[in-house]
Amino acid sequence: MRFKALSSRDTLKPFALFAGVMAALSLGAIGSARATTIDLDLGTPPHVTSKVANSFDALDGIALQGQTLSLDFRFSHGEFVRLFTITNNPLFVGLLTLQTNSPVTLDPLKFAGTGFLVDQHGNPLQSPQQLGIASEDGLLGAGLFPLLPGDLQRPLDFSGIHFDLTLPLDQFVSITGEQFSLMSEPNRPFGVGPNVPLDIVPDQGGSTMLLLSIGLLGLLRLRQRFVRAG
Repeated sequence: MRFKALSSRDTLKPFALFAGVMAALSLGAIGSARATTIDLDLGTPPHVTSKVANSFDALDGIALQGQTLSLDFRFSHGEFVRLFTITNNPLFVGLLTLQTNSPVTLDPLKFAGTGFLVDQHGNPLQSPQQLGIASEDGLLGAGLFPLLPGDLQRPLDFSGIHFDLTLPLDQFVSITGEQFSLMSEPNRPFGVGPNVPLDIVPDQGGSTMLLLSIGLLGLLRLRQRFVRAG
């Protein structure tokens, strides 16, 4: 399979591209084209995780001609992603990585796009957000940080992601493999449903310790009373 070259790069170096994508966030908008639907399997639900990744070949062979690609990433088998209260804000990302046949790093300034989360009916859950863009060793990365604007309330369920991408212009370069990842920090997970927990909230360690201390203090005072009474 042509995508094997991607696996040799440690699963497309998603975290290396993640840093570049985050740094490249800027303002702007990209027009839409007729969408290509790509089904993603998030694994057997329910489970709580900080990363899922799907490789596919729907874009293989597309030459970089400065064209716009409209992509609907749809979660298969009725699956959905739940962003919990604990899910990291703003670093939760939907990251598309494109492997090309370029032997060098492509100019990320010639790569752009917007994206947004969609519900089970394909309706947008937010206005289009500018994608973060990165490039490394023939790879192109485009990431949607849906929680970055801060206007989405959690817990939140979504059933897919829409991207509009404008590819760089290089007549000698084409796409040879693709991967889509959903990622958050390990201690800030998200859920894959159905039957996933309704919500997971951050552990308020300080509050827990305070309650524990108050409880222990009450037990000590009660013990003192028994000792005095004896």
